[in-house]
Amino acid sequence: MIEVKGKTALVTGGAMGMGLLWARYFARDGANLVLWDINAEGLDQAAEELRGQVDVMTQVVDVSDRKQIYQAAMKVQAETGGVDILVNNAGIVFSKPFLETPDEKLSATIDVDLKALFWTMKAFLPRMIELNAGHIINISSASGFIGVPRMPAYVASKWGVIGLTESVRLEVRAMQKDGVGFTLFCPSFVDTGMFEGAKAPLLTPMLTPEDAVRIAYDGFRDSKYMITAPWMVGLTPALKGLLPAKLFDVISDLFGANTAMDKWQDTRQK
Repeated sequence: MIEVKGKTALVTGGAMGMGLLWARYFARDGANLVLWDINAEGLDQAAEELRGQVDVMTQVVDVSDRKQIYQAAMKVQAETGGVDILVNNAGIVFSKPFLETPDEKLSATIDVDLKALFWTMKAFLPRMIELNAGHIINISSASGFIGVPRMPAYVASKWGVIGLTESVRLEVRAMQKDGVGFTLFCPSFVDTGMFEGAKAPLLTPMLTPEDAVRIAYDGFRDSKYMITAPWMVGLTPALKGLLPAKLFDVISDLFGANTAMDKWQDTRQK
């Protein structure tokens, strides 16, 4: 089992939702925390809750901004000595047919959900390689395995997270740095508010944030690389690879995967 006590874990999007749940698990098990979020008030509340258990450093960081990431990372390195566990949790979603989606929404989704991982990994991976110790946890999605209508940028980013993680993992493996670990978490819909109005496909019930993070955290502690939830998500890549595209499309229609986002609501506009 991976030991986290006394380590420093950085969680992006750590002020609320799944990010705060990740932070609570790490604090429970004795890891010191660095929490990044764009929400300053939420960071203050999270820090107030957790500081009685472990050391907590908070930074207001817009992870869509590469310069902010690098500047914040330098401060983290200077004040904590370095990050041992990186959880790339921050994410956004926007749902609309591709040709109706504003350009800025497409760009913002890729910036937060994919490109931010480039910059955080470049900031913190070198120390892990040098020490041959550390772990990176990247949050992808079941939509990293299949196309989902009405959220093209989100799907593209989640496919990208899987490819990015796989590529970097293999590079680190080639360096024979077996002390540096990677975990990919690929859940179906999680009821965080980001997917308000979405309808989960058959056999893939919407997860509570608590269940999702518990599954992911336990899998990470058990050194699992690919973690999927619910169980049907794990079968999706095999089915997609084995079945003809037209048949897979029909099955996706029957299960409701292709209409899952038809009634999505943008809660940020409320």
